[in-house]
Amino acid sequence: MSAHHRKQMKSTSELIEHMKQKNIRFTISNTTEAKDMLTKINYYYKLSSYRSNFPKDEHGKYIHLEFAYLTDLASIDMQLRDYLMDLSLDIEHAIKVVLLNLISNDPTEDGYTIVTDFKKQHHAQYSQTIQYWGSNKYLHDFYKKRHEDVSVWVLMETMTFGTLSMFVDFYYSRKKIKRVRQIKNYLRFSKNIRNACAHSNPLLVNLFSDREFLRRPSAPVITAAKYIGISRTYLQDIKINDLVSLFYLHKSLQSKKMSEHRCRQGRRLIKRFHRHYDWYADNTQLNTFFRILNVLIDYLDMN
Repeated sequence: MSAHHRKQMKSTSELIEHMKQKNIRFTISNTTEAKDMLTKINYYYKLSSYRSNFPKDEHGKYIHLEFAYLTDLASIDMQLRDYLMDLSLDIEHAIKVVLLNLISNDPTEDGYTIVTDFKKQHHAQYSQTIQYWGSNKYLHDFYKKRHEDVSVWVLMETMTFGTLSMFVDFYYSRKKIKRVRQIKNYLRFSKNIRNACAHSNPLLVNLFSDREFLRRPSAPVITAAKYIGISRTYLQDIKINDLVSLFYLHKSLQSKKMSEHRCRQGRRLIKRFHRHYDWYADNTQLNTFFRILNVLIDYLDMN
């Protein structure tokens, strides 16, 4: 961006005045509380991203938008990311269990050759994993003992989620196992949710917008959505497509006990959204999103 197009930096007081000019109101949270929020709890750029959920008039000013709505959505979104990250970590662990079980019980594998072959195909990702061992103070002894002759169970323990995804693709190409194909089909989409959560990217923005339009959902995700009870039409939203993949994969990998636990956790999140339901009663995008999320959460508890 050239200096000519740069936005002028504003102080906290100036940001509040800017919001007032955009017709963002401070009747639920007053300006003193807003300053405190922007100074100690959250920052303007993230809070302002949630404005995309609310309409403007012909003059570009917001219609019935309170600053409190933005802070409430930021709080809900943070809890949503925490919840989805928990699901993602469950999936990551379960995939490693599946892969190590398959490899350990395969008489054609020795646990080391597969690492050498993976290194040849994905040298950059392999090297990144080994370098991480060397630079991480907690893994320094681990690195000294194992970096010269790496087994698959050691590599699996410390690889990033992105490298794990590549390993799944690699292993499926190597063995053509149906169980691994299922993981591969849904991990390629569910990892988008995991990455967004890991980087604290807002999720409750641009819901069902042209910016996140998916022209052709994949056949496996269409099948999963039908089984869960979600219309194929909603899969043309990237977030819904990825969430269907995440929940379907979690259900297929986890025990009934874990699924029930995550279902209860998810229902608390839905309850949190409804705390100020009257604030969003007319907001079609938010209500549609949470209605779909509720279906996905209930799916975890299905027999």
